[in-house]
Amino acid sequence: MQKKLLYTAALNAQGALIRVADAIKGSVFTCPVCSERLILKKSERTGKGTRRPHFSHLQLTSNCTPEGVLHYSFKKLLVAHLEKHLTENRPLEFAWACSGCKSKMSGNLLQHAAKVKEEFDLSSCRPDIALLDRNENVIAAIEVVVTHAPEETAIHFYKERGIVLLQINLSSDNDLNEVEARVSRPDSVDYCMNRVCSSYSASTIKRAVQAARTSCGRCHSPLESYRVLVRSLFGEHSSLSFSNDEIDAVKARSNRIAVIKDSGTHEPRPVFTCENCKRLAYMYGRRSPRL
Repeated sequence: MQKKLLYTAALNAQGALIRVADAIKGSVFTCPVCSERLILKKSERTGKGTRRPHFSHLQLTSNCTPEGVLHYSFKKLLVAHLEKHLTENRPLEFAWACSGCKSKMSGNLLQHAAKVKEEFDLSSCRPDIALLDRNENVIAAIEVVVTHAPEETAIHFYKERGIVLLQINLSSDNDLNEVEARVSRPDSVDYCMNRVCSSYSASTIKRAVQAARTSCGRCHSPLESYRVLVRSLFGEHSSLSFSNDEIDAVKARSNRIAVIKDSGTHEPRPVFTCENCKRLAYMYGRRSPRL
């Protein structure tokens, strides 16, 4: 059974956000949503019949809820987490699956991000967190969802402008202790790098066929092997999923190209054939210039 949400974050006397686990009795705490005074309720006892540590209002206002505090607190902690990575110039690796084709993908969330903005005004909507590039363009919007999912108008706005929407759904006050884990695996990411998917993000993905020099394992004749370098908003990776045009570009390079069905992608891909013993080149060696 899902635990009831409690108030587990507050502002201390200096106005800094503090989680209940780090709070000390006798300090002054206020609610980050309604600014009313909070009392820390933390018992040394554990076990059946004892409540989890939490904050309680001296006087609760009608517009203040644990859900609102959870949303506010997670957002603040996530902004600080993202800014720390940017300041230290560290990548933030994350992974997701396309909701359409189910392809699993990963990358660096901050690959092209230069700034993090909270409640950034985009005229038609205000994403909880916006990631901006060096030219002040919004490249991604992060929506923290507790009770209300993003409006359809906002989703449409993001799609029209090529802004990637990431959604993190919260359901427990323990999510405040899992900020890094939650952002590394968002609940949904509106971005697909699979070229055969209807959600393929063609406008922000660049592809280039690469050739690598290698040699035949049997007769040591020079060979080449091929892959596709995929550059996206979240970094670059190599792929053995070739489009027909990319296959044609490789075939135009040599008359010794065979087209096989790849065992991993189950799609056709070009393979160089040894002139002497007819072996196929699968391994990458020293990279040659791009086609």
